[in-house]
This record gives sequence, C-alpha cells and structure tokens, in this order.
Amino acid sequence: MFPRVLVATDFSRFADRTLECIGEIPGMEKIFLVHVFNKTPVPVNSLVFGHSPVEPEEQTQQMLDEKGRYLELITGVPVKTVLVKGSGGDTAASIIKTANNENISLIVMGARGKSIFRGILIGSISEGVIQRAGIDVLVIHFRGLEGDDDTSLEKYCTNIFSHILCPVDFSIPSEKTLEYLKSMSFIRKITLLNVIGESGPEQDQQPKVRDADLHLAEVKADIALHGIRAVSIVRSGNPANEICRVADEQDVSLIMIARYGKSDYAKNIPLGPVVAGVVTKAKRPLFVLSPHISLTVHVKELAKTEFWLAEQVWTMYHQQKADPDTDRIFGVFVEGALAAVARCRRHPDGLEVDGVYVPDDYRDRGYARKAVQDLVDECGSEPLYMHSTLALVKFYTSFGFEPIPESALPRSIKDRFNFAGGELQGANVSPMKRPGTGVPHEKGKH
Repeated sequence: MFPRVLVATDFSRFADRTLECIGEIPGMEKIFLVHVFNKTPVPVNSLVFGHSPVEPEEQTQQMLDEKGRYLELITGVPVKTVLVKGSGGDTAASIIKTANNENISLIVMGARGKSIFRGILIGSISEGVIQRAGIDVLVIHFRGLEGDDDTSLEKYCTNIFSHILCPVDFSIPSEKTLEYLKSMSFIRKITLLNVIGESGPEQDQQPKVRDADLHLAEVKADIALHGIRAVSIVRSGNPANEICRVADEQDVSLIMIARYGKSDYAKNIPLGPVVAGVVTKAKRPLFVLSPHISLTVHVKELAKTEFWLAEQVWTMYHQQKADPDTDRIFGVFVEGALAAVARCRRHPDGLEVDGVYVPDDYRDRGYARKAVQDLVDECGSEPLYMHSTLALVKFYTSFGFEPIPESALPRSIKDRFNFAGGELQGANVSPMKRPGTGVPHEKGKH
C-alpha cells in the first residue's frame, strides 16, 4: 500500500515515539529515515522540526544511523538513513525534495498536543510540508504534559487504520478518497461524515439533511461490497469544527481527508480552507491525501445569456460590462466554473480585443492562452487590434499580434486611450494588430 515511506526526525522524544508507530503502516517495502542538518545551531529549548542539535555533522549521522537500526528492528523493513544538508533554512523544502527524489509514497511526521502547529512541529516547517508536498502526509499526534518522563505522552497509533473518519462532501476529491479507502482491505470501520453549512432556519436545513442521508446510504452500500463496515453521520455547522468534534466523539483512530474540497480543488491553492482548519484543530492522527485529479476544462464562446458570468469575473478586474450588441466573449470553464475570459468588441471601424482576465485562483495554468486562442480562431478572419500592457506584448505576439504605431489604430479604438495624450508607453501600453486571415473560421475547427 505504501511501499516507500519517508519518516522525518529531529531526534526529539516526540520523534522517537513516532518511530514506534511506523510498524502500523501497511505494505512498506523500504523506509527512509530523514534528518535535515542545518549548520546554524539553535537553542535546545527552541528546537523545531528539522533543526539539528549542536553536534557536528559526523555525530549527527551516527545518531541517525542508530535510530535507523532501531526502526529496522521494530518494523522488519529495510531502512535507509538520509542526512540532508539544509538549504537556506527551508527545512520543509529539503524534506519535500528528498521525498520527490526517492519516489516516496507517504511522508510521516510526529506532533504533540491539540494541534500539529503547536509544540515540536510548529510554524512554517510542518505547514510547508503539508501544503507544498504533492504526496500523502500522515501526522501522528501525541498528547500529554511536557516533562522528562516519556511515559507521560500518550500516542494515537494503535491500530491506526482500524476506524477511519472520512468527511464526505460528494466532490471529486471526496470520491477519490473513498476509492482509496475501499482499496484498503485491512480497514475495519469507516465513519462517513457530511457537514451541512449552518445557514438559514432549521426547516430549510431538513431537506439538505434528507438528501445527504440518501447519498450517504448509497456510499455505505458501496463500501459494504468491499467488506468494510460503514456508518454515516450528518451534522450542520462549521465543517472543520464538526469534523474534529466527531473524530473525538466516535474515538476514531484516524481522520483521512483530501487536501481539496468541493469548491477549491480546481484552484491554485495549497490546501482547501476546510482541510486547513482540520489540520490546525485535529487531535487525532491525520492523513492528508493528495488525490490525482484530471480537471474537466471546456473552452467556448459565451451565449448572451451567460454574459453576466464574465461580468462577475471582471468585477475583480476593471468592473467592465458586457454589451450584447457589440461583444463576443470567450471563456474557459474548469469543472463548470468560469476561469478565464477574453472579449472581442466590434467598433464602427474595427475589432478590438480586451477584457482578457484570469482570477488569481486559476492563474499559471494556461487558461488565458486557451481563451485568447478561441477568440482568435473565431474572430481572426478580420484584423484584430488591441492595447496590450507592455509585460504581455510577447504573449500576444505568439498569437500573431505585432506592435504598431498608435496612428495605425482605427480611430474609434484609438480614442479609447485619448487620456494618455499620445504617450502610450508612459501608460504602460503598446498598440498591437493581428492581420485578418480573410477566411471565416468554421465553428468547432481549431
């Protein structure tokens, strides 16, 4: 199930107790015990995950090898120790780079207390690993009073995969998590939880509860076919709070949740807000799953009745309005949400391209290119003019646009920038033109 496991250690007693839990992980073929060695010493009482004690590198390697031999003895799995020299103090990046280089299937870390962002796993290191690793991460929690006696620590790792709480929001990431769980034949019980956001009077919530119960019944029946017992719970309230509350009430051995939720998996965010809340508040072992999802991307020209969608996107841009009499708008839809727009507007003496915009959550995925390409394909039989920002001249050149003098613009398009007084460079703008092909585009042919 998890053939190559990376276990990160800082030699603390919390990290040592974490080693005792590694044998709970099924299907291991090789374990990589990793310590990030940072040459700059830190006070012992402020050690955080990944920081080395004051010992020199050779002694640190000896300590790591000793921990590796112990881990191999208690698990029966071959262990490779990896001492990584820290780079620029970004310990999380060093751990993630090592995981990628070694083709790791699971990263394991230990934590103490109510939150994995308190105590020995604090701040940017643990948060960085969870947010930036495109790999599944297992966090094993400890609770207990601080002190010299390790027996005061209680670990949550006995039969860690026996009773799993799986939050279900009926999204694609949620479905992927359920598929993942169904492949784990060693699981004894799954508690399915759907949380309905608290909004409106109770009578308005009742239909949502009934609908959730029906959907969860179908999920339970499917899980039963795989020989796993399942129960379902529907709650209303703050999703992260309810997930953590139910985990304690049901005394689950593990919370398993995909890093993206229903409304955010198609966006450029490291963690969905619900997942981030669970990460911060969970007191139980937490498995953050990184499911591989192929997004549904659809490029099309918007119908006039859909222009309001573009206006919603433009609210974050220049609050532009669409004109059904003059505009053609092209959009990129990602999982049904409008992620990029581009407009071709007909003026009395020419066509102007503008309104090209991608919201922050969808940037750096090539969606602007898709929208502009569709516009060019559909409108490019005639010459196209535009005022490009200087930073995007190269981008538009790739579609056949070339910089031109301001005097070469059709008057009605030129007049839009009269405020610049002929100083378009000073306005960070370059006029551009794409010659028309003279051949009308056949709809659907790209």
